[in-house]
Amino acid sequence: MLKYYINIVFLSVFVSVSAQQNHFLLKKDSIDVPISKSPIKIRFGWDIGKYIWAKLNQSKTIDAYLTTSIHKNYKLTLEGGVENHLTEHALLSYYTKGSYFKIGGDYNLYDNWLNMDNEINIGLRYASSGFEYLLTRYVINQPGAIYPPENIYLQKEIKNLSSNWLEINVNLQVEVLNNIYLGYGTSVKYLLTYTNLPDFEISYIPGFFNRNSYSRLGFGIQYFISYQLKL
Repeated sequence: MLKYYINIVFLSVFVSVSAQQNHFLLKKDSIDVPISKSPIKIRFGWDIGKYIWAKLNQSKTIDAYLTTSIHKNYKLTLEGGVENHLTEHALLSYYTKGSYFKIGGDYNLYDNWLNMDNEINIGLRYASSGFEYLLTRYVINQPGAIYPPENIYLQKEIKNLSSNWLEINVNLQVEVLNNIYLGYGTSVKYLLTYTNLPDFEISYIPGFFNRNSYSRLGFGIQYFISYQLKL
């Protein structure tokens, strides 16, 4: 009989200890399991391709951008720049001086795996530019004249010029070092409005590049380097 009671006591203690251990494990699991949360990513960078192109064309320019994640693969993008560009044609030469800004959003199409953080983005931008021209030379061209065309040199300012356009942008960004990215992008631009002058045709627009008389479309290429912060 005594042996029977001893077995009952040991069985009760074993069941009680097992129940307490299971309760402790469940409680621990419920507390220690972390809830995953996507970090806020802020990235800023520069268009190094435009800087190199400006150096080769006797111009000065700087273009910078800032992006921040707003929801999963969606990002808000801000871009701006200043330009001092020299345009030389056979019939005239002039400087363009101005600034521009762009605002829009991007969507990342690339599905990363492991610890990768690369992007293939497609986005839309609204852009606006304010600028002025400094006309330095023009040629009086008279077909059939006996004498060669005459170059007229002057310093004529044409101010208060503006333009607005839309862009569809596609870009690729690859993380080459920790939080440092290299990228390439292309864009198709559609000119909405621009200042129409009676005696001078608008041909170069900061941020838009060259405008032609046959279409409102423009194209752009970017080579950029950027750095990312995670909050």
